[in-house]
This record gives sequence, C-alpha cells and structure tokens, in this order.
Amino acid sequence: MPRHSGALPADTPAADAEPGAPPRPPRSIWIRTAVSAAVGALLLALLLYNTDIDAVGDLMGDLGPRAPLVLLPWLVIAYVDARGWRCSLPAAVAERVPMRAFYLVRMAGEAINSVTPTAAVGGEPVKAYLLRAWGVPASDSVASLVIAKTALTVSQALFVVVGLAALFERLDLAGLGVALVVVLLVLTAGFGGGLVWLQRRGPVLSLWRWLRRLAPRARFVARLEERARAVDDRLAHFYRTEQGGAFLRASLWHMSGWLLGVFEVTLMMALIGSPIGLRDALIIEALAQPIRATAIIIPGGLGTQELGGVALCRFLGIPEPVAVTLWLLKRGREFVFDGLGLLYLAVARRSGFAPGE
Repeated sequence: MPRHSGALPADTPAADAEPGAPPRPPRSIWIRTAVSAAVGALLLALLLYNTDIDAVGDLMGDLGPRAPLVLLPWLVIAYVDARGWRCSLPAAVAERVPMRAFYLVRMAGEAINSVTPTAAVGGEPVKAYLLRAWGVPASDSVASLVIAKTALTVSQALFVVVGLAALFERLDLAGLGVALVVVLLVLTAGFGGGLVWLQRRGPVLSLWRWLRRLAPRARFVARLEERARAVDDRLAHFYRTEQGGAFLRASLWHMSGWLLGVFEVTLMMALIGSPIGLRDALIIEALAQPIRATAIIIPGGLGTQELGGVALCRFLGIPEPVAVTLWLLKRGREFVFDGLGLLYLAVARRSGFAPGE
C-alpha cells in the first residue's frame, strides 16, 4: 500500500447524520479504473517480458519461509503515519478513538486511494466516514485529513530533497548538489508555508462559492455551506491555537515513515541476497516518490512504478533481475495491505459501524 500525498478533500457527510455506507462510485469511475489498471498491467507485463524471468523466479524462491518478513517494515510505517494523522485532531476528540482504529481506518482509506485513479484523494471521505463510528464530527475529521495530507506532502518533499542530496554525493557532484538542495529546501519551505497560508483563509468555503456559481440551483450545493464553514473554522483554529506544534509533530511522524521506507528497501534487498548500503536505499526510496507521482491516473502507479523503479535501480548499478524482484516485492506488499484495508472497509459497511467500536 502506498503512502499517498496529493490534493486535499473538500467535504464529507455531516457529522450529525447516522453512520451509513459511503456512496458507491458512479459507473464512469469503475470504467476509468478498469481502463487505467489495464494500461498499468500491460506496462508491467512488458517489463516482465523483457526481463530474465527465470532469474527473478530464483530470487523469489530464495526467500522461502522468510517471505513474510518483507511485510514487517510496513506494519511500523502504517503505525507512524496513523500517529501523524492523530496529531491533527483536537486532543479531546482523538482520545475517543483507539489507536488501532486510526491504524485500520487509515489503511482502508489508503487502499481506496491505491485502487482508484483519483489522485490519492478518493479514500479521504472513507476515512472521515469510518471515524464517525467514534463520534468524530465531520468538520474535525475532514480538517484533520487536510492537515495530515499537508504534513505528509511537506515531509515527502523534504525526503525527496534528502534523496537528491545523497544522489549528488554518490555521483561526486557535492558542490552542485549543495546548491540544488538549498534551492529545493527554499522552495519546499515556500510550498509548505503557502499551503498553510491557504488553509487559514477559508479554502473550503471558497470552493463552495465556486461550486455555487457553477450550479446556483443545486440543492445539495446549498446544503454544503454550513459544512464548508465548519471545516474552515477548524482549520483556522488549528493553525491559530496550536502554533505549529501539532503540525510539526505530524510532519515528524510522517518523515519517520518515509525514512522507514529506506529500511524496507534495505531489508528486501538483503532477503533476496543482494544487500545494498543505506545511501543507495535512500536514493531508491526517495526518488521513487516523484516517479510514482507522475502516474496518478493509474491505480497504485501499477506498471509505471515498476518501470521507473527498475530504471532507477539500473542507473545505480543494480542488475535488472534484482531490481525487478525488489519492485515486485514492494507491489506484493501493497496488495497484501490494500486487501486488508478493503476487508476492513467491507466489514464496516456490512455492519454499519467500524469494527472495534
């Protein structure tokens, strides 16, 4: 399961409504998902066709009973990301939700983000829906998702900058690397500050006004005004009263998750008998982020992630069968955790409340 960053959600069902199943996606979304998934699968098939598949099979076979170990890093990564999200809720509200719920709810939402071509936001309303089982108001849950997505995006940008610095150092271009890193750090700081500035100035209500101009007679748009205002009030209150403390904690938790991804690459490479250093693992994990971001219309970056990841590994001198095996292991790990998240969501929809309530 990938850790997504991207656009921010704008609305979710009202908090005072009885919990119900989230709306089913329209048929057009299912068609678009199927087509984009087919494109991704074709790209992956072409990659495997042009690879020494026997060598990949041998590397996979060497895992043997150690195969479940590839899942261990993500168990921790999912936890620290859930902790980062928890920081964005009011303390009194967060205390009502057990930590295991944040863990599972986030897993379910990220699974939706992964399997649908919705620019990593399709699962955000699902997270808000599931939190209602613990009495979390819609304004708090939606605002927390906006804040957490911002913290995740900013920490991801910093992580990519660190990876680029490691790459330039590896290429003996330290001087150029330092200059580029300084520029990127300034841009990242400006980007993060700009996102916070926008969120303190009523972005959701501004979006509602835009929708109102597009559909002035739509009743459902008229009903969104109060919800939009409540989300904006929570965002403004968060940044005004927390003075950056909670946002910093959320960003640090998410940065810890990105760094743990480096350990995941190191562990997978060691398990397939091709150990690499932390520097190369950092470069692979960090530069894989923009590679995946270029294919937001394909669910989970299927095919594009593998093609780009293998090309990056080859650039670092890693043999192609080893590189393909690494990215197939990462894809397999995603399938496992996406499956668990979708299973949790299915149980929640069938029972009418989130398990563990």
